[in-house]
Amino acid sequence: MTARPPEPSSTGPVPAGVGTDRVGLTARQHRFDLAPGAPVVMGIVNTNPGSFSDREHLATTERQLAAALAMVDAGAGIIDVGTDSGVTYGEAVDLRTQIDRAVPLVRQLVGRGVPVSVDTPSSAVAEATLAEGACMINDVSGLADPRIAELCAEHRAALVVLHTRAGHKQDVFVDVEDVVEDVLELFEDRIARAQEAGLARDRLVLDPGLGYTKTPHDDVEVLRAYSRFARLGLALLTGASRKYFTGVITGAEPPDRLPETLATVELVRSVPGFVRVHDVDEVARYLAVAETVDGLRALPAYDLERTRLRWIATG
Repeated sequence: MTARPPEPSSTGPVPAGVGTDRVGLTARQHRFDLAPGAPVVMGIVNTNPGSFSDREHLATTERQLAAALAMVDAGAGIIDVGTDSGVTYGEAVDLRTQIDRAVPLVRQLVGRGVPVSVDTPSSAVAEATLAEGACMINDVSGLADPRIAELCAEHRAALVVLHTRAGHKQDVFVDVEDVVEDVLELFEDRIARAQEAGLARDRLVLDPGLGYTKTPHDDVEVLRAYSRFARLGLALLTGASRKYFTGVITGAEPPDRLPETLATVELVRSVPGFVRVHDVDEVARYLAVAETVDGLRALPAYDLERTRLRWIATG
């Protein structure tokens, strides 16, 4: 039997629970058309040694670059370069060291046409990496430094605004009466501040901040409220990878939380945006199956006479 042609994509019914509004995001020369049900995978590459969930630290730019390009090949649509881990048990890395570590990787990736986000609360790090062509700043401070929004506006880059109520590396759980209302309140304030700095709405991304100043109970409440955040009409970014709240549920330690990561991805898949993960290959394959069944992408051509994909070879 000969190969069958691909079936149509995105013309089938939208799956239950998936919204119908797409969100466009402009990040310098890159344009993301973010569809409900089909998040863009953001791969994580840390230049710092302190991440709580990295299996190993990639100590050289060459190794970091190889890991990032492998993620792109596996399906990442953007790479998020980490500069100073948010874990509270480690010492802060000085800004000069952060810049010296991050800039060479950003330069190499941008030179290859890869969209690059930089995870930082620092305007100094943002300025240095934007100068090298980074197209997005993932501000994990919740815009504590307004200069970051100004820099993104100057460079026509996108800005991720994360919900947090504590400073970088502060180990606190903020006690609020309603965590969902608090997230919405901060988002509305920071959107206004970013726009005052000159950023258009189509350059803004919102991150509800799973694990940031939140208890596992708070994280669950935030996840249940994603449709409310999506009503703001902006793309959402979810740090879906190996989160503490999922370990509380299952007992798995951070490096062993792939099933938990996939579950988190599925929980937020109905809103347009990005999922930030370490396990890019596994998440991209998961999404390929889910989106094909939902009618959001085409079923690839296949040939029933080729048995490699049907069962294990016996000799």
